[in-house]
Amino acid sequence: MAQSAASTCEICCAGPGEKYCQQCDQLFCGSCKLSHLRTKSCQNHTFSSGPNMNREEKLLCTEHKDSFLFYCHDCDTPVCKICSVKKHSRHLMTDLAESTEKLRSDLVEKIKSKEETSNLNLSKIEENTKAYREEIKAVIKSITEEGNNWKKLIDKKVESLVKLVQDGEQKALQSMSVLTQFNKELLGKCQQWQINVKDMDTTEDVSLLQKLKQIKTDIDKRECKQILDGPYVSYRNRKSSGTEIDTLFGELKLQKGKTFRVNKDKQQHARPEAMQKRYKYVCAWCRTEKVSTNEPGTSTAYGGPGKVMVCKNSKCSGHNHTSCWHDFIGEA
Repeated sequence: MAQSAASTCEICCAGPGEKYCQQCDQLFCGSCKLSHLRTKSCQNHTFSSGPNMNREEKLLCTEHKDSFLFYCHDCDTPVCKICSVKKHSRHLMTDLAESTEKLRSDLVEKIKSKEETSNLNLSKIEENTKAYREEIKAVIKSITEEGNNWKKLIDKKVESLVKLVQDGEQKALQSMSVLTQFNKELLGKCQQWQINVKDMDTTEDVSLLQKLKQIKTDIDKRECKQILDGPYVSYRNRKSSGTEIDTLFGELKLQKGKTFRVNKDKQQHARPEAMQKRYKYVCAWCRTEKVSTNEPGTSTAYGGPGKVMVCKNSKCSGHNHTSCWHDFIGEA
């Protein structure tokens, strides 16, 4: 409870009570403060004044209405002088002020340790973040370069396929052009032969025979093949899947770092039973099966070095079979 500057000294009752002794819970004037600090038992007392002066309500033992002097470690509570004799006579106790000061010191050390650890963690996080971002840039660059390389190869393949088609088209059109020209010329010859044959109606037989033979010879020299199929070209699209595209690229690994390092022993003890391996055993006496987290032993004979359990089945209750569960039959 804050005190006003108008309060009087509780020692001389004359001067202004401007100084507050935190250990004695009393207000002092300047002169009485100096006298108080000269006392050997009070030379380490601390004072507050002005706006920092705060006189707290003093807590007392509810049973004896007395001040707390000791701290009981067994009960984790402050005790008064009477309680220390009556209720806590055989308990481990220390001076309350010393215990409080020690706790304060321990807390300061713990806070300092946590502060140092936090600062180290922040530095490590900043360092890891910087390194990770550089790795991200490098990976993105690598993926982009690999993708661009595949794009160039794909463009090159497309260009090659198109060129093959165009070259095939040119050769096919040239071949068809030659055939067209040949057949046009042959068609013209056929028309001429028809005219010649028709004009020979008035020719004598002997002469006609010779001329017809000559025309036949010309006709036989002109070979005419029937064209069954024309040029053909086709392209069947290949249905690509995402997995095929994935095989074109390298392997990408994204892994979260370990945030905290846990002591192996503590981690082993803290491991929940549900995550431990389970083994199935059978009682050699009553053949009752049981599942346990105990690992199987190295021997199945009674009295062997393996870890065993006692069968609690009613059939085996009258026997002291310490190796009843010794037979391991597999993982559960």
